[in-house]
Formats: sequence, structure tokens, C-alpha cells
Amino acid sequence: MSTVDDNDDGMTASFSASTFESDVNDPWTSTTRGGLNPIDLSTILSGMRLPAIYTTAFDLAQPSGGKVTVLALNKILAVSGLPPATVDKILNIVVAPTRSRITKGECSVALALVAMAQKNMDLTIENLTAHREDLPIPHLPGLQNIDFGSSTDSSGMYATSSSLPKGHPVNVGSSISDPWRTSTYKGNGYPPPPSYLASPPNPSADLLSGSGSNTDEASGSNLRDVHLWFLNLDVIRITFAPEKEGIFLFKHTNYIVESKSRQTTVIRRYSDFWWLLDILAKRFPYRILPNLPPKRLGVADEVFLERRLRGLTRFTNALMRHPVLKNDPLVISFLTEPVELALWRKNVVISTEDEFTSKLPIPESLVKQVPMDLELQLESIKRRLPASVEYYRSMVHVMDRVQKRTEANAGDYMRFSLALNALADCEKHCHVEECYSCGQLSHGYGKIGSHMGQASNLLEEQARATQRGIVEDLKRHRDLLVSVMELMQRRERAREGGLVEMLKKRIANQEQKLTHLRTTAAATAAGAARAEGAGNGGYGGDEPGIYDTQIEKLVLSIQSDRAEMELQNQRVILINHTLWMEILFYHKNQASIASIYQNFVHEQIKTSQSLSDTWESLSPIVHDLPMEVNAFN
Repeated sequence: MSTVDDNDDGMTASFSASTFESDVNDPWTSTTRGGLNPIDLSTILSGMRLPAIYTTAFDLAQPSGGKVTVLALNKILAVSGLPPATVDKILNIVVAPTRSRITKGECSVALALVAMAQKNMDLTIENLTAHREDLPIPHLPGLQNIDFGSSTDSSGMYATSSSLPKGHPVNVGSSISDPWRTSTYKGNGYPPPPSYLASPPNPSADLLSGSGSNTDEASGSNLRDVHLWFLNLDVIRITFAPEKEGIFLFKHTNYIVESKSRQTTVIRRYSDFWWLLDILAKRFPYRILPNLPPKRLGVADEVFLERRLRGLTRFTNALMRHPVLKNDPLVISFLTEPVELALWRKNVVISTEDEFTSKLPIPESLVKQVPMDLELQLESIKRRLPASVEYYRSMVHVMDRVQKRTEANAGDYMRFSLALNALADCEKHCHVEECYSCGQLSHGYGKIGSHMGQASNLLEEQARATQRGIVEDLKRHRDLLVSVMELMQRRERAREGGLVEMLKKRIANQEQKLTHLRTTAAATAAGAARAEGAGNGGYGGDEPGIYDTQIEKLVLSIQSDRAEMELQNQRVILINHTLWMEILFYHKNQASIASIYQNFVHEQIKTSQSLSDTWESLSPIVHDLPMEVNAFN
């Protein structure tokens, strides 16, 4: 279990690293090339200075996790002008039959083989290795016009772009003007700390007011159309910045963070996201805080970085869905400040006081807004959450495999299509000069191959829709459940401190001591009075007024502790009210589950109908193929 650093009171959001490691690899991937070529092709051209077209082609193919699909590679090879048989041969050399994705190194090998084929060179790995130093440049006309389909980005609506928006300063904090907003930094210095960051905001003040109408509003909100709750939300898009920053082994990845509704674009590091969560955990200890993908020591590979990008996208959009966190000035500054966040942090005063400090004392009516059975509801949620989280992790794992199998099926249909087209060219001319039936078959191969290609494209689009749809949707809800479970854990850790109970015990001890002092003082005063009445000036006991100072101190201490206990009791009421609001928020999110499966079923129906139309249009073609024995005399 990883936690946010530097938080001694246990009020920090945490996450389970395994939550973000449930993505599975290609379920049919083998470590060898199916006996075709055991050489690791991804390293053959390592260290070579390749033409820019190699990188351009790979980036255009929409890599995910450092890999592109075989279908995307086939679309690149298709514009080379090579015959189907040659394209099929290149794919068989580079891609094992059990794989549906290839690395950048393997893509470079495929493009090198294309260039060799265009120069009529022998297509072998040995020949490629021999010409590593003087490889020809592949000719790929129309590469920029290839339609690689919609993006597979985890947000379900974004493309993982590798370029900054036009006009945006690449170097954060540069003097280039920001096209979306005006920087708060003026001149050579820095502005004074903004007053709104002095303490946490009070965005839910309307719910905490004492008016009866607000009470009715809070309790009646469940009766509204819950879908309205999620309208007009800001949508955050996160992509990789073009270049890493730093030197040698200490390079780090920057992320472009774009706010749709605010029309702002900023650049942030992973450590900036972690810092934001750290501060939010201290300011909002009893809120549902979203999870961050885990840290990683050492060099992170492209697969890890791609998963982290998706996790950061889910994290930021989860903040935008939260009714309180989305309005926090710190979150707004994170999304809008155009300068490097580390510089900005040095010049502003950011309070880490929790949100309850500014809300005390509370109105008396607030108590009535908290349901009497809150503890029962919390316990019920707490009991169900661990099992629910595991079920969602399992569903994510299974659906991830379904997506990869669909992608692999698309690749297999594409391979079959290529082989059939190559066979059509091979058997175009029959050895019997007057044979018409073999020509019909050859022509039929081309038609069948074309329809197989259409089916391949449909399956590829279905795989993309599954990834950006139900897979990411399930992960989003899984993350929500994990966040709620961690909220319950933070609450339990806080209750173990028991400040109210400690104050009660201290007040009881002080009252007992006060009673003893007053009894002793009274006895001393009575003894002094008796001695004085007897005319005994030699009374040897304590002076009657010696206890007055101690009694006064105890009385003041008890009064102070009682006042503090009253504030703590009010704080408990505020905490319970906050927990109740968070339960409502969690419950409202259940409304999005129906849309997850509605969208999934819609995509399945759409793909099934399109596939059915494809096969139905192929049916008359295959039935017109010659099948009478006498036709082949």
C-alpha cells in the first residue's frame, strides 16, 4: 500500500498499486516467433540513425504502450505500392502469427524491409543485417492521409497526441505569451500570495447554512434526475509532451494538461500531481479523493508510462466530477497556472488546514441534516467494498483480455485477407489456357479478401471502442470504489486518536482533583477558624488561601477543555455531515453504471450488424463461384 509522503496524521489518500497493474498483455503472445525467426527483431536496428519517416510512420499509427497494432502496420505497408504477396511476406517475417501488436523496433524492421523490396533486394533478416549501415529510404506516398481510426486513449474521448497545441510554449515558464490566458506573473518578480489560498474554500456553505430550505434541498436532491448531476462537467485531456526534460538518466516525462471548459493548457510533471494529492489529502481528509498511479524507481518503460497517462487522466477527471474538489482554488490553479508549478509553489502561501477549521462554530440546524442511521450506512458500505473492488478488478482484467482477443481476431482476418489477395495474384492464370473457372476463382479470392479486410477493420474498431469504452469505464468505477474504501480507512485511523474521549477523561480527572482541593481547602479553613476561636495563634497547618491559586488554575483549565470539547463535538458533526455528503456523491455515481453497459451493448450491436451486413454482401459472391466438377475439365 503506497501513501502520500509526509503526512503523520494518517489523513492521506492512498492507493493499491495492483489496482493500476491489472492491464493484461496479449493473451496469445509467445516469446518466440512461432519457429519462423527466433531473433529479437526489435534490437536489430538499435543505435542506428534512421530517417525521420521511420518515427513519423510509427507515431501516426497511434502507438499505445509503445506498440502499434498489426492492422496499423498493414495500412502503412499498403501505401508502399508493393504487391500483396510481398506485403504478406514482410508481415510474416516481422510479426509472429500469435501477435497483434509490435514494438517501434519491429516497425522499423518492417519499414526497412519495405525499402529493400522497393529496391528489389532479397527480403531476409540476414540481408537486412548486412545492410544496416546503408539501408534505402522507404517510399510511402500518402502516409499522412492514412486513416488509422479513432484513438485508443484511456479517456475515451481523447487522442494521445505527441505534439503541443499550436503556439503553446514548449519550455514551461518561458517568456512566450500564453495564447489561452494571461499569466499572473508580471515583471521580473512574483505576485503576492493570493488571499484565496490562505485557507481552504467553503464551497458547500449553502449545505452548511442553517436555513430550512437548504435542508430540504440537501435531502430532496436524491429525487432529482441524477443524470443532471454529471452535466456540464469540465473534461480534462492529458497527453505526453514531445520531449523529456532533464539530463541523461534523470530525464522526466512532462504531461500536457488541457481543460475543455476553461480553454487552458498547462504542462505538469508526475510529481506535481502527487503534490496536489498530498495537499488535498490534508485539506479534505474526509472527502473521496481519487487515486494516483504508483511511483516507479528507475527507468520507466513505455508500457508503464502509457498506463500512468491513463491513470493521471482518470485522476484529474475524477477531481472534476467531485462537487467540492473541482471548485477548490488549488485545483483550479493546478489546471490554469501557465508557469512551472514548482516555481509557482515557491511564491504562494498554501494552507494545509483541513476544511473544517473555517466552518466552526456550526449552525444548530446542521445536526438535523445528518441521518440517524449514518453509522449503519457506513458500516454497510464498508463491509461490501472489499468484495466489490475485487469483482471490478476481475471484470477489468477479463474485459481487457476480451479487447485484446478482438484485436487479435482483427489481425488474423487481415492476415487471411492478405494471403487470399496474394493467392489471387498467384493463381490468376491457369495452366489450362481455355479454363474460365480458375479465373472466376481467382477473381472470387480478391472479393473474399476485400470483405475479410472490411471485417478486420470492423473488429479493430470494436477493439478500440472496448478499450476506450467499457474497459476505461470499469477502471473509473473501480478507482471510485478504492477511493471510498480508503476514505473509510482514514476515518478509522482518525477515530483511533479519540481526541474527544481524551478530553473527557482529562476533564473528569481535573474535576476530581478540583473536588479534592476544595475539600482540603475547606478543611484547612475550618482548622484555622477553630484555632483562632480558641485563641491559639500557633496554628501549624497550611494557610487557608494557599489553595486558591491551584483551584483557579484548575477551573480555567476545565473551562478551556470543555470549550475545546464543544468545538471537537461540532467538528464531529461536521465530519459526519461531510461523510453523508460523500455517501450521496458515491451513490449518485451508481447512475453512471447503466450507461456503461448501454454503451457497451450499443457498440456490440453496431459491430454485429455491420459484420452481418459484410457477410451477407459476400454471400452471393461465394455462391456464384464455380463448384461443378465439369467446369474444370
